[in-house]
Amino acid sequence: ESNPIAIFFLGKEPVNLIEPPGTAVSMIEIIDYDKTYDNIKEIATKAINMGKKNSVKYVFVSSLPEEQIEIVRALKQQGFKEKSRWYRMERSLDNIDTPQGILRLDKIEREKVKEFLEVADKCTSGSYEGESILNLVGVPGGLLTFWYNMQELYYVYKENEIIGILNLTPNSQSNLNNIGVSPQYRSKGYGKQILLYALERLKNLGKEKVGLRVHVDNNRAIGLYKSFGFKITNQTIDLIHWEDISH
Repeated sequence: ESNPIAIFFLGKEPVNLIEPPGTAVSMIEIIDYDKTYDNIKEIATKAINMGKKNSVKYVFVSSLPEEQIEIVRALKQQGFKEKSRWYRMERSLDNIDTPQGILRLDKIEREKVKEFLEVADKCTSGSYEGESILNLVGVPGGLLTFWYNMQELYYVYKENEIIGILNLTPNSQSNLNNIGVSPQYRSKGYGKQILLYALERLKNLGKEKVGLRVHVDNNRAIGLYKSFGFKITNQTIDLIHWEDISH
C-alpha cells in the first residue's frame, strides 16, 4: 500500500569492493522486517528482474539480522547466497584502563590518505575486514575526501617505526572501525595497547560506549575484544544474488 517495505538501489560498483569499478550492481535494503514471507519473496523477484533488465552483475542485501529467519529463507529461495556473517560487539566506556605510553599515535592528514590505505592494507592482512581497504585508493578525490571527513586515521609508532594503524569513525554506530598491526609485530601485545588508545580517545570525545563490527571467523580479533569486556549484541548476514553463476 503506502508504506515502503524495502528500497532498491541501482548503480555502479564504486571502489572494487566486489567487482571492478563501473560494474552495474544493485542492492536491496529491507525497511519493514514485519512483512510476510510472500512480500519479501515478491520484492526479491522484482529486484532480480529489474537487475537483469539493467545488466547488473549482482544484487546485494546487507546486514540482515540473523533472527529474521523468514526473510533470509525467502531470499535464499529466490537464489540469494550467503556472502558473510558479522558480529556486532559493544562495551561501555566506563572503567577503561590507561595506555602504557609505549606507543605514539599520529593523526593522518587528507593528503596522506592514499599512503595510509596502503599501510593499512599490510597491517590488516589476513583478516576479512582488510580485504578491500586498499580498493579505496581508487576512489575519486571528492568521494575519498567525503570518506576521510567521517574518519579519524592514525599511524601507530613504536619509537620511529610504524607498527600499526587505527581507524575510528566517532559519529557512527560502529565507531571503532579498524585496528591493524604489521605482521612482524603481532602477538606482542601492541593490538591491546592500540585498543586502549581507541577507547580513551572515544571517551575523551564524549562517547558513552564503543561499538564495532567484526567478521564471525576473525577469532583473533573477537578474542581480543572479549578480553576487553566487549559483548556480542547481535549477528548480521550479507546475502548476494550473482547474475554470473560461476561465482
